Amino acid sequence: MSQPRSFFIIYNPVAGRGCGQRTALELKRILDGRGLAATACATSARGDARQIAEQAIADKRESDPICVVACGGDGTMQEVANAVARAEDNQAIMGIAPAGRCNDFARALRIGKKPEQIAEVLAGGNPTRVDLGRVGDRYFCTIAAIGFDAAVSRFVNDMRMPLRGPAAYVYGTLRVLFHYTTPELRLRGDFDDYDGPVFMAATANTPWYGGSMKIAPAASPFDGKLDICLVGKTTRMRVLGMLRGVGSGKHVQLPEVQQLRTRRLVAGPIDPKARVEVWADGEPIGLLPLTVECVPGAINIMLAPQPADSAGA
Repeated sequence: MSQPRSFFIIYNPVAGRGCGQRTALELKRILDGRGLAATACATSARGDARQIAEQAIADKRESDPICVVACGGDGTMQEVANAVARAEDNQAIMGIAPAGRCNDFARALRIGKKPEQIAEVLAGGNPTRVDLGRVGDRYFCTIAAIGFDAAVSRFVNDMRMPLRGPAAYVYGTLRVLFHYTTPELRLRGDFDDYDGPVFMAATANTPWYGGSMKIAPAASPFDGKLDICLVGKTTRMRVLGMLRGVGSGKHVQLPEVQQLRTRRLVAGPIDPKARVEVWADGEPIGLLPLTVECVPGAINIMLAPQPADSAGA
């Protein structure tokens, strides 16, 4: 695929307390200064980024591919990724400009936050095939949270507090922990069948969620697999111990934590009346039962050139 010469920047103006707008406008200025065509467009509601990206791709006139840049947090990344991954002529590339509360997809792809760093990747990088996760017909970039971590995501999304990133998720964990009830689930994948209590099953395309919480240290968006951090029956005190180690990934050494790998996970409640929510990229994505799968090389993303022996080269 040839290098893009035109860039369509979709930004969330309230992401990162206004960082989304500042980053997008500065990025446009830098790209324009390099003689590249750059357009910036703001979202106003959930779902706008996907619709705007789809329209930008449909309106493309030139033969060269268009690079649709998601400027915001992981929710904005997910929306733009869904539009780009579905581009029929395969002539759309995704660009990443991290500017949100949590920037875990950008972290996994080693993309910095400064506009100058982002512009360097967009203008001088390579279109690179990257895996995405998928639930039904909806793609996700980082982690599909099933169980406790989905409940925490719901709490963080709904709370009205000036907390961001890891602080918000630590606070959410402490608040949700003391009234959370562990569901009984059936899990099927490229591992032994599991039927029983599932405190959480974080199904990961990348290592991080919640703004640097390294829940699945070995996960990679270049290996065609999903890594699952599975925690079965546990206690509140053990969860607090896990919380201390999750920032560095050391929680995987605890006996109640299993690390599984699979191309596809089928998950459902043993009690058909149980309501178990699933979140991905910090956004609600459905209720169990459902199937989570890895789509290898689902999308082209502009990335900095990598050494020949590195992942994604």
